[in-house]
Amino acid sequence: MRLLSGLSLVGLLSLVAGCAPAAPPAPATPPAAAAQVKANLNQVMRGILFPNSNIIFDTQDTDPGAPPDPAAAGSNPYAGTYGGWEAIENASMALAEAANLISLPGRVCQNNKPVPLDDPIYQKGLAALREVAQLTYDTAKAKKYDADAMLNVADKVTQACATCHDVFRDRVVDGKPIGMEDRCTKG
Repeated sequence: MRLLSGLSLVGLLSLVAGCAPAAPPAPATPPAAAAQVKANLNQVMRGILFPNSNIIFDTQDTDPGAPPDPAAAGSNPYAGTYGGWEAIENASMALAEAANLISLPGRVCQNNKPVPLDDPIYQKGLAALREVAQLTYDTAKAKKYDADAMLNVADKVTQACATCHDVFRDRVVDGKPIGMEDRCTKG
């Protein structure tokens, strides 16, 4: 009888367990948030590209690995917690990431004209910016100051910027620089 009661209990438990609702499926991983464009092209240039390019330009005649002058520590980009060659590495990666930012759809220029994302010259400038950012990073990772190498890097940064600036920003028409309203367009 006990055996029968035990089997009945097992059967009853199996039946109850089979009738219990299944565990809810694990929630799906939420999709990544879409990139949000907040700044115009000029703001990204002035906020990210300009200051970080200047850190790289400074290496033309300043060794980031040299001990900083304590009297100038407040204005020395190599004198902080993330100074020295790490400042150059960080500046180069800021340029690389800025290339991603300025290629986001929906960004406008300061004059509210759309950034010319589909223009081959703009794309060439983006590619040059990414390339020089990687070159700068690789040079900085060596942590060995070579003024000629840094002069070469700085020149390539200038060339990358000029790819777009010469066409979309710094044009001269009839002997006069273009106005803000004509930026981000070809002449």
